Amino acid sequence: MSDHENSPFDRRSFLLASAATGLALSSAGRALAQPVDWEQRFRLPVDVDLFGPINRCRIRKNIASLSATELAALKTGVATMQARPSSDPTSWSYQAAIHGSFASPTLPLWNQCEHGSIHFFSWHRLYLYYFERILRAASGSSSLTLPFWNWTASRALPTAYRDATPGNPLFTTNRGAGINAGAMLPASAVSYASSFSNVDFASFSGDLEGTPHGSVHVSIGGWMGQVQSAGQDPIFYLHHCNIDRLWEKWLAQGGGRVNPSDAAWKNRSFTFFDEHGAQVTRKASDSLSICPGLGYTYAKERISVLNPAILALLLSHAEIARLQPRLSVPADVRAMLGTRPASLKMPLDRVKALAGNGRVLLSFDDISVDNPEGYYEIYLNPPSGKVDFTDASYVGNLVTFGLTAAERGIKHAGDHAMAGMADAPPRRVYDITRKLAELDKAKRLGATLNVVLVLRLPEGVRGDDKARGAIGKVSVLVE
Repeated sequence: MSDHENSPFDRRSFLLASAATGLALSSAGRALAQPVDWEQRFRLPVDVDLFGPINRCRIRKNIASLSATELAALKTGVATMQARPSSDPTSWSYQAAIHGSFASPTLPLWNQCEHGSIHFFSWHRLYLYYFERILRAASGSSSLTLPFWNWTASRALPTAYRDATPGNPLFTTNRGAGINAGAMLPASAVSYASSFSNVDFASFSGDLEGTPHGSVHVSIGGWMGQVQSAGQDPIFYLHHCNIDRLWEKWLAQGGGRVNPSDAAWKNRSFTFFDEHGAQVTRKASDSLSICPGLGYTYAKERISVLNPAILALLLSHAEIARLQPRLSVPADVRAMLGTRPASLKMPLDRVKALAGNGRVLLSFDDISVDNPEGYYEIYLNPPSGKVDFTDASYVGNLVTFGLTAAERGIKHAGDHAMAGMADAPPRRVYDITRKLAELDKAKRLGATLNVVLVLRLPEGVRGDDKARGAIGKVSVLVE
């Protein structure tokens, strides 16, 4: 990374400063007697410039790089919001309820989050934008921005968020105890290799919503483990800032990666509250430009794609609804989800005979969830004694975020199911076509396909032996 990438000056600022320097040198010359902050002296309103608009955008930083002053302002803003009455739209609890809430009766704009939807990115970006404005006003610092947690680089919860000193507004006991003690997220929870390999926006969105988005949620646990309570945890907003940052990083890869351009997507509107408590409505198209559009950008950091193996593509809910399989090969037992690995075997000969004529899909149907914490790594014919996500047998993650009975039963003020979740089946489907071809080439497929599910919790954390849920049917489909 070059030094100029983090410089606060852009080309226009340089030209303006240069012009100002010239004026000073042509004057009486007394300006040369001491250093001059030219940018401060000649600063113009953000929408006025000798050369046109100046686009100065606030920088959202990595939480690890905040100064003591910046961290103090963040804490002040959070504490101020938390102290406001829950009926105040600018309060912490009200803003969290806009994302989701178990409370009843509901208040205006509660339970609006978009999950399992093509607007997962756009809704959350605009939600964060207005939340950030409220937080900034509450902090009293005009320069405050939401930081992000780069969990790929640092898998332990940021220190400030697990500091249990009384009065720390960033700490909550409503997380997994291990996470608050410094346990690291599982490595497979923060890998976005699969999602970044997608060129199509819808595929990228659905894939990343599962992992790392959902995987991180359920690994933290507590409030973060369920959609309706996630916004109560202060770490939620850092997590989603990082998700928002990855959207920009995905676009920057190029290769045909672009945002939706159809009118139906761009004209979808969402309503929020601003820092004055007034309702504001914005279109999805307003989320497409963060700088200059929304006035912020992200500190430059390298991305790290941890797992280069071929992974399965997680199908979106819309794709699942359109499935018309020609062949279904079910497993012979119901899968019980617990702390021990679950192994399900099914004959593969019929699938292999037809695989060359269509997509091969691995389907988990009728998923029920009792304990939403943790997720399951999926493996196909893993070597004996080895279940590691760097192995070729690793398919991806079965994430149950949003599938608990309580979450699925929530209604919002409009008496409809939560936005984006109304038609979401308790089902996960993965395209394993390329994965099977890879394993076949490596001579790791036989007449039987062994599907293995392995529970992943934060490193060093042991789950109890209680049942965590079940899968009514596991099958391989050929479409």
